[in-house]
Amino acid sequence: MFKRSLPPWLPSRRDDRSLRAIRLPLLALAIPALVGTATLLFGTHGARAEGGEADTAEQAERCAIRLAIALQGKSADSTLLASGDPQTEVDALIASPEFAERYARFINAEFNGGPADAREDPVYYLAKHVLSKNKPWSELFVGAYAVTATAPGVAPPAMEVKADANGLGYFRSAAWMKRYAGNEDQGYMLSGAFRILSNTTGLELDASVGNPGDDRSATGRKGSACKGCHFDAWYALDKFARLLPKKKGQGDTLAFLPPTDGPQKLLGTTLATDKDLVTSLVDSDAWRFSQCRSVFKFLYGRRENQCEANVFDACVESLSSKKTLASAVAAVAKDPSFCVK
Repeated sequence: MFKRSLPPWLPSRRDDRSLRAIRLPLLALAIPALVGTATLLFGTHGARAEGGEADTAEQAERCAIRLAIALQGKSADSTLLASGDPQTEVDALIASPEFAERYARFINAEFNGGPADAREDPVYYLAKHVLSKNKPWSELFVGAYAVTATAPGVAPPAMEVKADANGLGYFRSAAWMKRYAGNEDQGYMLSGAFRILSNTTGLELDASVGNPGDDRSATGRKGSACKGCHFDAWYALDKFARLLPKKKGQGDTLAFLPPTDGPQKLLGTTLATDKDLVTSLVDSDAWRFSQCRSVFKFLYGRRENQCEANVFDACVESLSSKKTLASAVAAVAKDPSFCVK
């Protein structure tokens, strides 16, 4: 269902046939000349075969280098360089600790607004855990885990991942909640609500700075300039925030209280808790689309192009059926196009 329509500048099927009909007579006339030129330039069939083999070996070496750097962040080893088809080693590369480390760092940077202390980075630690254990990628968002900081005297500073029936991926970790508590006067985590939507669906919004003296309370946000993002759109931030814990206090006295506004009508249904909210988002096509967009950014350093629709759809299908991030990355990295671009 993620197939792109053909861009308008591509010829239709009928136009394409007519273009081929025009080209064929010209090509037929050119073939004898091309054959003669090829004979003069390359000599015997054996010489051409040697050149072809050299080109194939060089292409395989370039492919090995690209895969090693993209998936592990390091140079290809001698075994991968010697492989005639490096893409057959993609699964092994993805199963390595280097890949888990590299992707965990990447997705942590994608999901957060900037660097943080090593004891305040639950996304990185949980992502690395999920990747290392090859667990379903959804567990990063809805898994029953607690991600907590190691004791202050323990070196190096880090966070620990433990099973916790009350966990909700990294969204209930104290470090994440404090980071995105926001400054709303009634304690609603508007910043946290946006981060949940952004991390699961790729939602992008430009924050409105406002003017001095503007009413920034819930009443003010219902005004014409703000109500679209805060109350009317599918991503109505105020309504989403009403399912999250409410903050109380600031700094060292910051605490979180259970939400008190009751169920909210969102995403075409009635949601009662933050777990209902995140689970609905992760069960959506938007989540799979967003995660595969991240895969493309990880491998290519950019979003997918329209001409890569088939590869992108393969990524979405792998994530849907096999559940793991490894399968989604492999669907893109194993495609022949990855090594010829």
